[in-house]
Amino acid sequence: MAPHRFFRPLALCAALSAPFAVAAQNVEFTGSSWLPPTHAVMADFFLPWAEELKEATDGRVTVKFLPKPVTNPQGHYDAVRDGLVDLGFVSHSYYPGRFELTKFAVMPFSGESAESRSVAAWNVYDEYLAEAGEHDGVHLLSIYAHGPGMVFTTSRPVESIDDFQGLKVRVGGGMAADVAQALGASALAKPAPESYELLSTGVADGVFFPAESLVSFKLDTLVEHATMFPGGLYSDTHGVLMNQDAYERLSPEDRATLDRLAGEYMARMAGQAWDKHDAEGRKALDASGATIVMADEEFVEAVKERTAPFEQAWLDAAEAKGIDGPAALAEFRRQLDELDADQS
Repeated sequence: MAPHRFFRPLALCAALSAPFAVAAQNVEFTGSSWLPPTHAVMADFFLPWAEELKEATDGRVTVKFLPKPVTNPQGHYDAVRDGLVDLGFVSHSYYPGRFELTKFAVMPFSGESAESRSVAAWNVYDEYLAEAGEHDGVHLLSIYAHGPGMVFTTSRPVESIDDFQGLKVRVGGGMAADVAQALGASALAKPAPESYELLSTGVADGVFFPAESLVSFKLDTLVEHATMFPGGLYSDTHGVLMNQDAYERLSPEDRATLDRLAGEYMARMAGQAWDKHDAEGRKALDASGATIVMADEEFVEAVKERTAPFEQAWLDAAEAKGIDGPAALAEFRRQLDELDADQS
């Protein structure tokens, strides 16, 4: 048989099968959340985002969040990395010493808008800090931040720097724990869902939280006092994680769609959800009858003095990992100012 007669049918079969070989396949990702479905992160971010992903891929890519978390809040990084679930998120503050570089975005008095902070945090982290490998082992979809942190207490108001002395406060860890320690409070590092029990049993005198959490964790019946600071006392960042193998299961077309809906797009959506629920939390605070203290200039200056070393500590950590810390901080602050101006 002549060579051209032998190869022609094979070539024809290959040509006919090629479209099917590259056709995008339906993929269902499993997601796990350690926050309730009514929380801002789920109700106005992850669930709507999953619907957008489904629509943008013509139904080929779906995300199904499990009815219960697969592990505790601190276990979600490993759960995603090891493929127990395909998608999840972590609070960086729950991993002491592991995500130190994310602290550039959560220092005291950094801004009132979760949206601005989230977008700037992602852009700067992606450009300057991702190479340090803090999220090795997973595919990092985005980073976002919650709104300005406040002090909520039960029976002890916080009206001056001296009122922090010996105050037992629940914190997530990270910058909140650093601030509590610097101000003389006793920090109890516990996941957010445990806050109600800690306050109701008297184990903690108060909590560090954004306004949103007053409603999300049903603390409005327990909190009697709130102290607010311009730009917030602290913040926290979350990382949105995807299992690397799950990411690579997507067709090139659907992977490009996911990439488009990740990064800054995802950070902005998450920040907007936090801002919306922070506003609702402040309304609930006003309606609760709690005493609200607006930190005066003397109080703010005292906090700034005690927390001033945080920036240099971060710069030192960045330098140790080969990061241009001054450039990263300058760009973060430039973007914050620009984003805040766009919202005004």
